[in-house]
Amino acid sequence: MSRKRVRHRREDPDAAWGEKARQPFAWSWVFLAGGAIVLMLFFVFLSWPGPKREPGRQTAPVVEGDAGLEADREVRDGIDAAEKVARTFLAEGAPYERLRWVRDADDVLLRMDGYPKEAREAPGEIEKMIGHVSEDGRAVTAFAVTMPSGEPRLLEVVETDDGPKVDWDAYARYGTASWEDLLSGKAERAVVRVFCEPSSERPAPFGNQAEWTAFRLSSPDLPQAALGFAQVGSVREAMMKKVIIGTPRYRQRFTLEILRHEGKDEPLFEITRCLAVGWILGERDVEEDWRKKGE
Repeated sequence: MSRKRVRHRREDPDAAWGEKARQPFAWSWVFLAGGAIVLMLFFVFLSWPGPKREPGRQTAPVVEGDAGLEADREVRDGIDAAEKVARTFLAEGAPYERLRWVRDADDVLLRMDGYPKEAREAPGEIEKMIGHVSEDGRAVTAFAVTMPSGEPRLLEVVETDDGPKVDWDAYARYGTASWEDLLSGKAERAVVRVFCEPSSERPAPFGNQAEWTAFRLSSPDLPQAALGFAQVGSVREAMMKKVIIGTPRYRQRFTLEILRHEGKDEPLFEITRCLAVGWILGERDVEEDWRKKGE
């Protein structure tokens, strides 16, 4: 790639997307849209740089008496159970032993070899809990984890019929193709887990602002930010903008399906579907919920 683009550069939505970008935010749409409820609760993780740890230091339980949570026994019990599962998952040395603690284990078994080695087997350390919400009628508890390399990861424990389970796909930021293959052209289409922000860049063939809205796509797995484009007038374009505008620092996690296009200076990506706000997939695509709500 000849063009160097930093992973994160905050752009004002009005400047990036035009004067009408910051329209009144329809919160009712977001809270009815499956996983979108998490967008206001995990923003602390977005700027968390990872703590400086002393060798041999033991971390205390993440839920303290002054954690700012309501003293609801059911909520606290749920958080305690989620923390126990998260710590047990991280302590397992063998990837196949971790399967006991993850949701959709049979499906995960088929793709876990595609996870980054660190996410697959490294013993991460929980630093703090950063969110506990009810999503689609199930509890989701999020923990900030520091890996041996110093990289921060987000570990989310989801309430299931079989008890709390780790979403390993989200923890691994699993995609159906690697970014290396997408950037080189070896893969053309993939599902990816990324951060999205407003972008004012509009290279061809996505230069017409009346037809395409630009997003900056970033991930710790990307060497530098890439550009994604959603078709103006589509439900994904409208709702992704609304979600991002309503998020602190205009930066939000999404799970997207993207299609590669060859740009003049670098690969460009068309956003063909929004599967989730956040990195946990639900029973159906969030875009389907958005579309039904608009009918």
